[in-house]
Amino acid sequence: MRKDDNNSGFEQVIGDRYKTSSVSLDRTLGKKDRPIIGWRIAFLILCTVGVILSADLLRLHFKVFKDPNYHAFCAMSEQVNCETVAISKYAVFAGLPVAIWGLLGYFFMGGLCVWGFFNHRQPTSWPFGILFCLSLFSALVSIALFIISHFLIHSFCIICAGAYLTNFLLCGLTLGDLRHLKSGPFAAVRSEIQTLAKKKFSSLLYVAPFVAILLAFWFFLPTYWQVGIMTGPGGLLVGNTAEGFHWIGARAPVVDIVEFSDYQCPHCGRGHMEIRTLIRKHPDKIRLIHRHYPLRRHPYAFDYSKLAYCSGKQDHFWEANDYLFKTGRRSDPVTPKELAAAIQISPKLLSECVDSKEAQTEVANDIAAARALNIRRTPTYVVGNKTYPGRIPKKVISAALQQKQNK
Repeated sequence: MRKDDNNSGFEQVIGDRYKTSSVSLDRTLGKKDRPIIGWRIAFLILCTVGVILSADLLRLHFKVFKDPNYHAFCAMSEQVNCETVAISKYAVFAGLPVAIWGLLGYFFMGGLCVWGFFNHRQPTSWPFGILFCLSLFSALVSIALFIISHFLIHSFCIICAGAYLTNFLLCGLTLGDLRHLKSGPFAAVRSEIQTLAKKKFSSLLYVAPFVAILLAFWFFLPTYWQVGIMTGPGGLLVGNTAEGFHWIGARAPVVDIVEFSDYQCPHCGRGHMEIRTLIRKHPDKIRLIHRHYPLRRHPYAFDYSKLAYCSGKQDHFWEANDYLFKTGRRSDPVTPKELAAAIQISPKLLSECVDSKEAQTEVANDIAAARALNIRRTPTYVVGNKTYPGRIPKKVISAALQQKQNK
């Protein structure tokens, strides 16, 4: 056999072994890459789920504050009630609804995941090192919000629970991907940050739109959750119904009580204290709506109703309401100047309003509404479709609370 033939045979063996090794390597890489790609697609899907949940939470938050007739499907009971969670002060963080922070967070993480699909020059772990940190932070925030719901709000939101679960799944996916790559989370984060530091323009280009959107929300989003909702006497929430009537108590009540009352009526003063005590006992369940029904035999009652109405124009209706019930039965009249000094509002604006046709018309409208309901005495309370002159039986309130909660 010739030497050339020996060399040729040797080269063929080496070539065959190389091809075999290449095929084996390709198969090995394929087996390694496929589950990682699958997990990253799953991560992107979960981010989409998070965006949907956050958007629905934002819609719910807006509707609860802007639509008095809105009732969410997840407002099931006292313990499971997304409306109760939405109206709590914990639903807003750093001047923005928590749902907006969630929206931006899911979009940011999803965008990084998409970036990882198209940029192969980054470290092998990219971007799951950074995503692990972000998703871990989201999971920790979820734990904090769960604790707040349990111990401070005393109610849970089903949609929020879905977002919490999503955050934990995102964190699990990132950790699983890093373990599959045999890369420690901190080592992956350090490597990815070092690479991004070399590509400052790309990083800035990615972050800038999110910063701009956040600033736009801060400066241009109306604080709809503050409009019409304030803290009144005793720390109770106060506001106005869609018709403009003043209420105190629960923002999303289980039971509404409408009172037709007279500031010079002795029984009304007693009823005033009883209902306020009831609201303090059930601040998240009962709401009192006040309407004026000054009786003709009380010489100052109509003027006092106008005083209360006009105090409401300066956001101090319930303070005036309390003061007039306390002092309204004395022999000399309460003047606008006296009331303004007592509740610290503008006496000039109060006097101008009391003398206006608007105040007279509003009180007259309440009187007409009372007569349409065949109300003849004060106080009279309306619960549902029934009127209760003088006092509401305790069993009526208990039954109403139980019936609405069961629904």
